[in-house]
Amino acid sequence: METRSLIVLAAWISLSIVSVVFVWIGGANLWNYIFVGLLIFLALGITVVVGFGLAEEEWKQKRKPETELLNQLRNIEERMDRLTKMVEEIKKALEE
Repeated sequence: METRSLIVLAAWISLSIVSVVFVWIGGANLWNYIFVGLLIFLALGITVVVGFGLAEEEWKQKRKPETELLNQLRNIEERMDRLTKMVEEIKKALEE
């Protein structure tokens, strides 16, 4: 399981435990339900921020080797173009 999944799972499990204990001890009244609702919004916020925020960072890290490889290939292509031009210049010089 990935790190972000564990963070989201821990947030929801702790929300469930705190909510049950809070309503059980405090009783079923409007203020307790409002507090539990705020906890649910907090857990939803954690889910969205962690779920989408860390995914982008992990994606960038996974794409890093591919980006480096593409940069190296472009560098090789530029060098090959320069060498081709040099060879053509040498051929012209020899033909003259």
